[in-house]
Amino acid sequence: MGTSLELKINAQRLNDTLQSTCTSWGALVAPSTGMCRLTLSQEDKEVRDWLVAECKSLGCEVKIDQIGNIFAIRQGAVKDAKPIAMGSHMDTQPAGGRYDGILGVQSALEVLRTLHENNITTHYPIALVNWTNEEGARFPGAMMASGVWSTHSSTSLESCWDLQDKEGIRMKQALEDIGYLGETKADYRENGLECHFELHIEQGPLLEREGKSVGIVTSVQGMKWFAVRVEGVEGHAGATQMPSRSDAIVTASRLITAVRDTALKTELGVATVGVIKSDTSSQATISAGFDFIIDVRCTTDDMVDQLVTAIFKAFDNIIAEENNETSYIIQRTWGMPQSIFHPWCIDACRATALKAVGEEQVMDMKSRAGHDTAWTSRACPSSMIFVPSKDGLSHNPNEYTSPEHCALGAQVLLDAVLYYDQKLRSGEYQSG
Repeated sequence: MGTSLELKINAQRLNDTLQSTCTSWGALVAPSTGMCRLTLSQEDKEVRDWLVAECKSLGCEVKIDQIGNIFAIRQGAVKDAKPIAMGSHMDTQPAGGRYDGILGVQSALEVLRTLHENNITTHYPIALVNWTNEEGARFPGAMMASGVWSTHSSTSLESCWDLQDKEGIRMKQALEDIGYLGETKADYRENGLECHFELHIEQGPLLEREGKSVGIVTSVQGMKWFAVRVEGVEGHAGATQMPSRSDAIVTASRLITAVRDTALKTELGVATVGVIKSDTSSQATISAGFDFIIDVRCTTDDMVDQLVTAIFKAFDNIIAEENNETSYIIQRTWGMPQSIFHPWCIDACRATALKAVGEEQVMDMKSRAGHDTAWTSRACPSSMIFVPSKDGLSHNPNEYTSPEHCALGAQVLLDAVLYYDQKLRSGEYQSG
């Protein structure tokens, strides 16, 4: 049997597979290199079918759970043990890139291919996991399926099934339509993992700015989403005098600006409004209703709550200043607490990264974006590996990570998995 020091991933194969699958399933129209592979779409079905066939060709057992998560398990010497998992996602934003999530799944496949062609028998099983609807772009709620699997999300499986996309298609129906409504329980207590590693692009500028090649992720910041409904009085755009108006859009525009201004003023974290909708969208009508969604993210849960409180206090001041019949209603729609990763997994990632590129090229960091591993960390030991994003771009068709950094990340992932497996074999790490 080989060791991690002897095993090398096939960098050319990894990058060829990454580019060919993105070109085949979900590519935006050339010359763009971007992607639109919404979860449970036809493009998602086709790349899932391809992935399942590839994993089966490597001798993996494939399980699909009730929310469409794919678990491809390569057996180890220890029978009936929970697998060491490598997970990420293959769905994208409507105008996203080729690396966010996708690199993590393709690198996990490359790890399985490398183990298979070198006839390696690991001590524990090794699994690839493709998590459903990480982006939340089609069915609202980011990191949805990993949250359900962890049992720590406030959104239940049944509630997820009932969510509708813009065309009114329920998520359960979409799962059925593409053949990925599985029978395995979407619950870590029924379908557990020994630990979870995720390779991901940074989606930020820090690694590139600092001249580093690998980030060892120690935590993910907390986040909450709120739906805000602003209500006013509908009226005629020509006949209603300016002092008599209760314009929902005008009030909403002030509230949206306050979201940004409060985040800047307090320096507690970041706050974003990315979805807006007017009831009427008519040029000749004063709108009586306007909806928007706030995304608040901070290093700690306490800081999230502080920033949220400050934003809503600013809202109250604006409503008082408007002094008309406009008002607002808030509903918390989604949230994820701050996630602290496990020292065993962090150690595995750090030790192998240091061996690969040396101390000068490695940095510890917190993730400011949400990831499936934030939820898995509540059910099993977990950590992440970051590689640089050019110009810090992500959720953008110009998202780019070099082939060299993709291959480096995949190599660290392979070595971290084998490192953890060896620690379990020696008894230094205890199985959960």
